[in-house]
Amino acid sequence: MARIALVHDIAGVATVQAELLRGAGHDVEQIALPTHGASWKWPAKALAVPVRLAAFVPTILKLRRGRYDIVHIHFLSQGVVGVLAGVPFFAQAHGSDLHTNLENPAYRRVTRSVLEKAKKVFYVTPNLPAYMDGFRAKLVYLPNPVDVGERARAAPAPTDARRLLIFTRLHPIKGVDKIFGAVEPLKALGADVTALDYGPLAPEYAIRYGEWVRFVKPIPHAEVGNFLAGFDVVIGQMRQGILSLMEIEALAAGRPVITAIDRSLYPNDPPPVIEASGHDEIVAAVERLRGQPRELVRISRDSRDWAVRNHGYAHHLALLEAAYFGGRAG
Repeated sequence: MARIALVHDIAGVATVQAELLRGAGHDVEQIALPTHGASWKWPAKALAVPVRLAAFVPTILKLRRGRYDIVHIHFLSQGVVGVLAGVPFFAQAHGSDLHTNLENPAYRRVTRSVLEKAKKVFYVTPNLPAYMDGFRAKLVYLPNPVDVGERARAAPAPTDARRLLIFTRLHPIKGVDKIFGAVEPLKALGADVTALDYGPLAPEYAIRYGEWVRFVKPIPHAEVGNFLAGFDVVIGQMRQGILSLMEIEALAAGRPVITAIDRSLYPNDPPPVIEASGHDEIVAAVERLRGQPRELVRISRDSRDWAVRNHGYAHHLALLEAAYFGGRAG
């Protein structure tokens, strides 16, 4: 049994990891970090940096004195607490801590320092190593965990393609401009389209597309499975070429997913998604699925099976323990 500190949390991933590791017999402590000013815009955000660093001091002292066998810190910029504590640590990259923070001079220095000091660096999507050239030897692919078993039981396969969900953050990096060009023709086909009121573009899009799209507030993570079960088809991101946690959640719930995908990033086990890169292709994909219940059931089954293989809890725990303690994942 190991004494493990899981520092910070992103999208509930650390909370799931804590549950899995405790179930395997480890002594796990979750440590939250203060987030003063984290959501502010630059340059105002710079004013909060000294305050945040001062607020990190209790965690830094805790890591020094805690005699942890494993320290695992989520989000690379937050890894500064491991650097300042002077303890061996694992860091986990989630995406924006690389492709956004590396464009900022202040965060770039912090990020590179964390990459240099970390024992190993977990990354959650296969496009992220491109941002970490020079650190390839310490990178470990750790796909986000999803409670596939419960989702599979809760969500019957769809039999039509009428209830559509745009399940992505409304942000330019997600290519949402390519998605929302499809909403008027989809509505003309008789589809009911729902989107999350989530992300910096949400206020503008709610006004611009409210005639064709129902916008709903984000739901608690524990309710995602039941929420997804209310839709036939999910439309995911259209720019990054990878599956974010939201697309993976949809696959785990047995929802056919239409998304932009770079299949070269998944050479060993390509995800069974419906590929599209713009609004015309989205509309065409939905048209193909209309009145095809057998095809929808097949895609639903394949989606769940893929999620079990690549994102199930047992697989995630095996990868974690192999990285922490050496050996091969089962």
